[in-house]
Amino acid sequence: MARPRHAQGLPPRTPVPRSAERRHLSELAAALASYGVWARIIEEEAPYLRVSNPDSEYAIEEISCERRDHHYAFLASFGVKLGGSDSISMAARQTAWLVGATSD
Repeated sequence: MARPRHAQGLPPRTPVPRSAERRHLSELAAALASYGVWARIIEEEAPYLRVSNPDSEYAIEEISCERRDHHYAFLASFGVKLGGSDSISMAARQTAWLVGATSD
């Protein structure tokens, strides 16, 4: 049985706040699963989704989520909008295309 963190001399884990941006990034990550890409949320000042194509060591993109008037927008690291929270499937397709996981 593993020892508790404090018994190992490690600080307790700080719970990550559940933001709307994180929730939408989680939905995008789930939609990307059907494309066979890897997607994980990175927690920093603002959470972002790191998406990579396992067939290429260079096909990696970091997707941010930004509040807009009536939805949230998913943005590539270079600022291009890939879709919105109101069209997760389209954003997933665009993201998969960006990392070379689909030709559509």
